[in-house]
Amino acid sequence: MSLEKEIDSVVKYYYEKDYFPSAVIKIFDENNVLYEKSIGDANIDTMFDVASLTKIVTSTIILNLINEEKLYLDSTIGDIFESFAAYEKLKKIRSVTIEQLLTHRSGLIDWYPFYSEKGSFVEVLNIVVGKYDKVEGTLYSDINFMILGEVIKEITKMDLEDALKNYIKIPLKIENICYKPRRKTNIAPSSMGNIIEEKMCLDRNINFDGWRSNKKELIGEVNDGNSHYFFGGVAGHAGIFADVNSYSEIGKAYLTTQDELLIKSMDDYGEGRGLGWQLSDVYPEGCGHSGFTGTSIWISRRNHIAAVIFTNRLMGDWRNTNLNQFRRDMHNCVLRNLRRANQ
Repeated sequence: MSLEKEIDSVVKYYYEKDYFPSAVIKIFDENNVLYEKSIGDANIDTMFDVASLTKIVTSTIILNLINEEKLYLDSTIGDIFESFAAYEKLKKIRSVTIEQLLTHRSGLIDWYPFYSEKGSFVEVLNIVVGKYDKVEGTLYSDINFMILGEVIKEITKMDLEDALKNYIKIPLKIENICYKPRRKTNIAPSSMGNIIEEKMCLDRNINFDGWRSNKKELIGEVNDGNSHYFFGGVAGHAGIFADVNSYSEIGKAYLTTQDELLIKSMDDYGEGRGLGWQLSDVYPEGCGHSGFTGTSIWISRRNHIAAVIFTNRLMGDWRNTNLNQFRRDMHNCVLRNLRRANQ
């Protein structure tokens, strides 16, 4: 069976079980598109709320700043933000390095609704750090990339929209990627309000009264609560909207780069974390990252192949589904087909 037919079969299986109402998939090597299709209400160039795939843009910008010697992996938060010294609780994290933020070994908790507190980012971060003990080992945390977003702003003296333009859009010659899209057409709905975050806050006995209606489809408005309510839609951890082609160009840049730091960023720095990347069986013989809304990217330099899969799973039966098995099936299908072709 051809790659196209095998992938079609996998996608159809999960689509018919309501894992997602719409999807766009692109599989490619350094020079060729091997598979590109949409299903449901999406077109090939439909934009999606990529959620935590924003982190890949953030980490890529950070790596570029390191290559420009404007920053170093061992630069500390205290080095970068002198203002942290004025906050008692933040003294606990002043020694956290850029590498620890990128690899999720900062000791910060996984998530906190910054929008439930009053004050600036630094003021609320001071509250959060004061509330929780340091986490040992590796823990995936949005807060790491919120801080990295602020690092980019501090080092470049640009807002994140301009940093996205100058470090990603222009060098990679891509257009269909942005924060806060002006046009609301050809954008996949990401969710109905913030049902999941409401429960997360309820479970933590945290009050917030500014929720968007759970009867409202979010179209061109970021799903992530911290990005939307606290950062106005522009943050280092979430907020980017893009089509599959935009992230395919980012993936191709990592597939083809000869830059030592970018190549090393895809290595395991411990407990399945690279410099922004995740390494696990979801991303066989390579690395990748996922977004809460149902997006993902997979890169295998070893096999000279990559895939970008965008879905809007939160508009499907998200209570009963997790896309990781779908992603495993897709990526392993690609590798099986590749090996058959090379026999």
